[in-house]
Amino acid sequence: MIIRFMHKLKAWYVARQSVKRLWSEWNYLVLDIETSGLNAKQDHIVSVGWVCIKNGVIELDSARHIVLDHAEIGDNVGIHMITDSDVQQHGKRQESVLRYLRHLLRDRVLVVHHAPMELGFLKQSWQEHALPTFYVNWLDTLAIERTKANRTQQPIQDGGFRLDACRERYGLPDYQGHDALTDALATAELLLAQVAYQGKDCRLHDLNQMGGGRVRFPCR
Repeated sequence: MIIRFMHKLKAWYVARQSVKRLWSEWNYLVLDIETSGLNAKQDHIVSVGWVCIKNGVIELDSARHIVLDHAEIGDNVGIHMITDSDVQQHGKRQESVLRYLRHLLRDRVLVVHHAPMELGFLKQSWQEHALPTFYVNWLDTLAIERTKANRTQQPIQDGGFRLDACRERYGLPDYQGHDALTDALATAELLLAQVAYQGKDCRLHDLNQMGGGRVRFPCR
């Protein structure tokens, strides 16, 4: 009961502060996950990539790309550009990677592109390894872009909310190759472009209203 109360208290504090503080006064971890398929209960995580944002600036020295040791590549090598040899030589235990992410996210807002997919795989992995319950605040650049389009009554064609399509609307270049780290960096740049569109007084609260929330990663 005490732990649950503390989580609620922290959530209330973050929500209150997000109304007051500019978005750049918060720290962020931008994450991308490459998977073997789209079903979190049947498929698995192949690799993860992330980069941090601090004081409104992407910290390139924080960038990480990690392949998991249980990844089954098979015919997906053409999609992920990861080989069985990469898994054997550089693969890391999923539980260790999740624990490291948990440590990094204690004082950061998680940023992803298409939250249902990314958060779904994280939740499933959290359950599989029976890790301690963990709460994190998140932003979804896809949801932010959809809200912006709805507010401006801008028609978006099918596929128009894919990461590369969203970047194109802000004049951001297309990256060749799409591994987890490249897509994490691309998402970070997209977030900065979205914030610039909102204006210099943009707050975390404003971004949350457009596409954000708070999620609980449960244990068994």
